[in-house]
Amino acid sequence: MGFLKNLLSPKIGIDLGTANTVIVTADKGIILDQPSVISFHTKAGKRTFLSVGNAAKLMMGKTPHSITASEPLVDGVIANFEDAEQMIAAFFKQAVPSTKYIKPYVVVCVPYGATPVEKRAIQQAIKVSGARTVGLLSEPMAAALGAGLPVLKPQGSMVVDIGGGTTEIAVLSLGAVVTAKSIKVGGNLFNATIQQFVKKQYDLHIGLLTAERLKIEFACALRQPEQRTDSTYLVNGLHSITGLPSSSKVSKRLISQCIQQLIDIIETEIRSVLETAPPDLASDIFENGIMITGGGSLLKDLDRELTSRLHLNVTIAEDPKYSVANGAGIAVRMGKKLAYAIEYNI
Repeated sequence: MGFLKNLLSPKIGIDLGTANTVIVTADKGIILDQPSVISFHTKAGKRTFLSVGNAAKLMMGKTPHSITASEPLVDGVIANFEDAEQMIAAFFKQAVPSTKYIKPYVVVCVPYGATPVEKRAIQQAIKVSGARTVGLLSEPMAAALGAGLPVLKPQGSMVVDIGGGTTEIAVLSLGAVVTAKSIKVGGNLFNATIQQFVKKQYDLHIGLLTAERLKIEFACALRQPEQRTDSTYLVNGLHSITGLPSSSKVSKRLISQCIQQLIDIIETEIRSVLETAPPDLASDIFENGIMITGGGSLLKDLDRELTSRLHLNVTIAEDPKYSVANGAGIAVRMGKKLAYAIEYNI
């Protein structure tokens, strides 16, 4: 009976991201990709589950007092255990069939440098949601695996994974992280920086979803955008002084300038990690370059800007948004071959 349970239990990988939760299976690939958001309705002091994922994210910034939309993950770790547990359970119910006897084996990605307490919180939340076992894989290793880097070989590989809450920077070799840093600079901070800049520069208060759209559709990572004539983008919001709905045309050049401070931080931390790498591995990276992954790597011309700054070839992974999730799927599929890189007992 135990052998049959093991055979039937699905093997899944999870990228439990600050912005999005992605679930993959060893045989089907990505089976769920939803925002890491959950909403509740409160009545007479009692809170009940309302929605999760895309439906909950649409409510953000638009809810009445009786409804709250929660983002239970901050900087890649659980900030609100109860909400995270219910969110993961709802995602499991949507994507992973399980019964009392057949429960999935899970490998979940965690930020490099997450504390034992933070790791246990993630592990416990997924176990309570219905997993048989939960292994923890560092995000840099998952990102490198998902990007197709030769991390199991005696060769230096460097990955920079720019997620929603953190950027993971690591040098890897022989299936292990040699040196790494996790910094709290990610897509959400880019959004907040644009939001604050528009308020200061144009006296216009915009929502984070509008700031995110500005970043994706309009912002550019280059210090000097190539257009000779500056282009503009019309955004709507609340006027900071009158408090009335208003609109303004924002400058591409100025929006691009306001995010340079964050790109500066990423550049500095990449240099810092390279400085601590063994010389032979640094030589491999000089020859093979740096791979950037994560949703944040899709910022227009970021690869070109980092290449120019670092004088190293910086390339974007083939499917950067899903590199970490795909890496978790590869890890759970490899099983014992990668067991030493996965933590089970925290």
